Amino acid sequence: MTTDQIRGHRSILEMLDRALSRSRMPHALLFAGDAGIGKKRVALHLAQCLFCLQTPADELTCCHECNSCKQMAAGTHPDLISVECPPDKAILPLSLIIGGDDHRGREGVCYEMSLRPMSGNRRIAIIDDADKMNAESANALLKTLEEPTANYLMILIASEMDSILPTIRSRCQLIRFGRLSEAEVAELLLQQQLADSEAQAAQIARLSEGSLQIASQLLDDNLEELRVSITRHLSKKPFQPQVFAQTVIQAIDDVGGNTAAQRKTANWIIKFCADFYHQALQHASGYNSGIDSEQIRKFVAGFSGETEDRIEKIGNLLDRMIQTEEQIDKNATIALCFESLSEDLRGIQMK
Repeated sequence: MTTDQIRGHRSILEMLDRALSRSRMPHALLFAGDAGIGKKRVALHLAQCLFCLQTPADELTCCHECNSCKQMAAGTHPDLISVECPPDKAILPLSLIIGGDDHRGREGVCYEMSLRPMSGNRRIAIIDDADKMNAESANALLKTLEEPTANYLMILIASEMDSILPTIRSRCQLIRFGRLSEAEVAELLLQQQLADSEAQAAQIARLSEGSLQIASQLLDDNLEELRVSITRHLSKKPFQPQVFAQTVIQAIDDVGGNTAAQRKTANWIIKFCADFYHQALQHASGYNSGIDSEQIRKFVAGFSGETEDRIEKIGNLLDRMIQTEEQIDKNATIALCFESLSEDLRGIQMK
């Protein structure tokens, strides 16, 4: 892990560097912020710098050449304990914290952190998805946090701070991570060869909410096809509410009977609609966003009246999308929400 692979968190890296230089690194850190913004990358970089055999222990640097650095790059360092919630689980298993029923107290993070280092003079544990610990797991972790050992470091990573018990938060140094900028997300997409072109990277980054995780989801072919279909229907003049509603409801039904999945798809659709209207609003206002879309230009040109009238109508369309998002968040019936939305979108454009 190098700082070239980390985007948007320069101030946090500098803060960690100062803490090391002053010998004030806490025994436990809590990295909090949205998913997919680089919290684990920073945690791994910090661990590599602390494990590095060639660089000073009071500097946030690493050589990338010593055995420890090579082991970190390969994910095989014996003194790094890293756990995360399995993809098929909603709760971080207790067994990862204190071992399974047959090996309780002889496996898991707490046990591993009680052992002597196998290489060098420290052990580091990274608990990703710490916000998915239940009360039993959190309480099991407390003793290890309350009785820190010298040169041992625990890094908890969380996306939902409200899910972290106060007793855990109070024993960790909280570090809040901000979202990545659109430019940073686009750069990472290109650097990791996730996007095919700069144009695609910029488009995906705009919808990513500063998260590389969301950006990666948006690269799914089915989701991209849905976005193209939605924006095509929105740009038609005159707007066809029944066709739009049928397209949206069919896309949601295709997900299957899983309510959570249907609502997730509905939220993607709202995001695509809101992005389309937001681009149109920028164009109508004369703002140069750097995105040149013939589809957007034609849509805005299709409104009669003065510039102020166009801006007001498009702003009303965007506001209506926000209302729909709020309704769905309150568990309103999805089909009814989009049927009502479709008629309102036509009404706003016909005024």
